[in-house]
Amino acid sequence: MNRTLHLLLCALLAVSSNAYAQQKRIAVTMIVEVPQLLDVKRGLLEELSRLGYREGQNLAVDYSHAAGSFPTQQQIARKIVGDRPDVIVPVTTPSAITVVQAAKDSGIPVVFSVVTDPLRAKVVPSLHKPGGNASGVSDLAPIDRHLQLMKQMVPGAKRLGVLMNPSLPNTQTYLEMLKQQAPAAGLTVVESPAPQTTNVQAAALNLVGKADMMYIPNDTTVYAALEAAVKVAIDNKLPLFCGETRSVERGCAASISFDYYDVGVATARMVKQVFEGAKPGDLDVNVLKDSYGDKFQLWLNAKTATEMGLKVSDELRKRAAKVF
Repeated sequence: MNRTLHLLLCALLAVSSNAYAQQKRIAVTMIVEVPQLLDVKRGLLEELSRLGYREGQNLAVDYSHAAGSFPTQQQIARKIVGDRPDVIVPVTTPSAITVVQAAKDSGIPVVFSVVTDPLRAKVVPSLHKPGGNASGVSDLAPIDRHLQLMKQMVPGAKRLGVLMNPSLPNTQTYLEMLKQQAPAAGLTVVESPAPQTTNVQAAALNLVGKADMMYIPNDTTVYAALEAAVKVAIDNKLPLFCGETRSVERGCAASISFDYYDVGVATARMVKQVFEGAKPGDLDVNVLKDSYGDKFQLWLNAKTATEMGLKVSDELRKRAAKVF
C-alpha cells in the first residue's frame, strides 16, 4: 500500500512538473490605458486562449501600464526584462521603444503591437526579417481613406488642423503622410502641438479660426484627453475626426479603421510562433493596413457630428458599421 501511494505521488509530481515546464510567461505593457489599447489586450489574450495558451492554466500574464509617463514606462521595461518572461509584448510606440532598448542584450523575444512606424521608432532595422529579438504588428492608419471621408463630410474645407504630440515618432510619420496627401484633397495642414495631455484643450482652441476641421492621428497623448478636444469642437462648431474608430464612440465625428481587437489577434498569432520556437527576427513585421483586406469599418457619431455643425447623410449612415 505504501509503495502504491509512493508511486502515485511520484506520478502526480511528474505531471505537475511537466505542466510547470510547459507554462509560458508573457509580459504585456502599454504607455496608457485607452479603449482601443484595451481592445488590443483583449484580442491578444482571447486569441492566445483559442490557440491553446490559457491564462491561469498554461499561461501566466504580467500586465502593466505607465499612466502616460515615458520615464515610468522605462522603469517598467527594466523590471520586465529583469523578470525574464518568455515573451514581452509592448503595446504602443513609446512602450516598444523602452522595451526593445531594455531587452536588446537579454535575448528575450519581443513582439510589439500598435507601433505605427517601427523603422522611424528604431525598434527594428527592417520590416522584412528584421533580425535581432524583435518583430510585431504595425497599426499604420489608412490616411488616404481618412482624407476622403473628411472631404466627403466637410466638402468645403480647405484647412485641416492636426492635433498631435510632435515628439512621438508615429505622429511625425502621420504628419509627413498628411502633408504629402492633403494637397491632392485640396487641403492645407495646420499643426497644433500638444506635448502633454494637459495641453490638448489649448491646442484645440488654437485651431479655432485657423482650421475648417480638426484631425487627431493615432496619438496616445491626445487620446488620453480626447474629451477636452471634443468639447472645443462642439463649442466652436469645428468638426473633429480621429485616426481610429473607438474614439468615435468617445465623441469624434467619424473614422475609418480596423478593429483594434484584430490588432491584438494578429499580435497573438506572432506570439504563438515565438512560443513554438520561432525567432522574432525571422518574422516579417505585419503592417496590418496592407493585410487587412476589405474589413475596414466606418464608425459614425451622428450626435456629436451634428453638434459640430455637420449634416450627416443617409448614405453615410447606411455605410457605417456603427452609428452613435
